[in-house]
Amino acid sequence: NLGKKLKAVFFNSCVFFENYYTLKELIKNEEYTTSLIFCSSHKHLEEKDFLENFKDFYPDSTMGHEILSQLEQFYAWTIFNDVYKNRRFTSAIYMCAIAVAMGYKELYLAGIDFYNTGSTYAYTQGENLTRIFGDFKKYNGHTQDIELEALELLKELYDVKIYCLCPTSPLA
Repeated sequence: NLGKKLKAVFFNSCVFFENYYTLKELIKNEEYTTSLIFCSSHKHLEEKDFLENFKDFYPDSTMGHEILSQLEQFYAWTIFNDVYKNRRFTSAIYMCAIAVAMGYKELYLAGIDFYNTGSTYAYTQGENLTRIFGDFKKYNGHTQDIELEALELLKELYDVKIYCLCPTSPLA
């Protein structure tokens, strides 16, 4: 049962529809359970219809930006960097920020490579994914600098301790 009980899952808004369906099938087949379902949303980037109708289609899910906005200073910093500097942290840091907003004070991180491996995505892009969404490209606004700044800001503003479990990571 190791790894089958998840506290939370996160899906980007552009693939939420497909990922939500897949998750529900995995739960139905008793392959996974989860307590929380998040859309890794950025309110200022989402389609108005998606925002307005989200709860109608996904009543057991939460828009992540609603949780992130509880970290007022961090959220303001996030929006400023995205809008004015074209800098946005990746899903890994997004999840860390959600955890902080939920009250977690110690975060143990593994597997954040800051694109240092040259890979542009977390896994091989299979036929189904590329057929639906085309080729995923590295977003130039994702950089190691914004990631490290975001983690440092979370530590400073919210008294969070962050531990890196990978000795070769820039976080180590």
